[in-house]
Amino acid sequence: MAPYSSCLSVAAANRTNRIAAFAPPTPPGLTVHVDKRMTLAAFKRHLEPVVGVSSSQFKVFRVYANNQEFESVRLNETLSSFSDDNRVTIRLGRALRKGEYRVKVYQLLLKEPEPCKFLLDTVFAKGMSVRQSKEELLPQLQQQCALHLNIDRFRLRKKTWKNPGTIFLDTQTYEDDIPIFSNWEVFLELLEAPERMVCMSQLAVLARRWKPSTLVLEPFEEVVLESNSVDELKEKLGKLGQISPEDVEFAKGRGTFPCDISVLEIHQDLDWNPKVTTLNVWPLYICDDGAVVFYRNRDEAIQELSDEQRSELQKKESMRLQRTGGQQVPYSPRKEKALKIYVDGGVTRE
Repeated sequence: MAPYSSCLSVAAANRTNRIAAFAPPTPPGLTVHVDKRMTLAAFKRHLEPVVGVSSSQFKVFRVYANNQEFESVRLNETLSSFSDDNRVTIRLGRALRKGEYRVKVYQLLLKEPEPCKFLLDTVFAKGMSVRQSKEELLPQLQQQCALHLNIDRFRLRKKTWKNPGTIFLDTQTYEDDIPIFSNWEVFLELLEAPERMVCMSQLAVLARRWKPSTLVLEPFEEVVLESNSVDELKEKLGKLGQISPEDVEFAKGRGTFPCDISVLEIHQDLDWNPKVTTLNVWPLYICDDGAVVFYRNRDEAIQELSDEQRSELQKKESMRLQRTGGQQVPYSPRKEKALKIYVDGGVTRE
């Protein structure tokens, strides 16, 4: 039988599972019965004649209620956890070996409206160094994504939802230095200059300058710190913006990366210039790479807007934040109301 991708619908009895295998596009194509004590390895061997390739050349994914898929890789585990109406998807491709993990690689695009772009699936293994994983990624990126990269001009870093986190050093190894698990996700980030992160004691934050006089948020720039000192952060932000460190005010971004916020709200809505000396304490809690900070010149006055200008800008900001998923704060024009003043004797003045 020619190889194909099959969708398996699983119904479990006490010890026997009735499995209907559907060969697209016309289900059902096959119905089999399996013992719930059967291991995943035995289950895959029974499917070999159906799929048309050896068990090492196809993958088994369990499908959950929200349609999220997770690859089943523990060959010694039984099918006892399967329940009625479980589904399984079979896909062609090399199955994972012991100590290997499937990894989804996304590109981090700091200057794009959508900063998270899926690139490819790959395999990392326990004991593999970050440098080795980058070397293995190069030909895959070239073939599948048409990306021709220099190994020293991109980095890998932790990905938590859409938030960029810890930057991985080339010398670190998976499992020993970097926890790795099934269905892991990482960011790949292109570098415009040689890597500045060379040790784990450094801290990289993502900074955007806010210019209140023009109501402009400038693009992200990375700031690499040697400590968690607020003074060092202000000094380096001052160099970026050509501002005296004493005149630098900063605030931590809120929400999910890129922590976007309306230009009509940023000046007064964030907690500017917190009274702390280190970054790893309340209200900042900046302890890992990838935190977003906004900064401004404290002597720069905010632009005054007419009601008409404010209303028009509010419309533009609402549309922009809808596209980026940023923080939106409803705006309603100010209305004048009569002020009543009560004085002794019950007299009321308006």
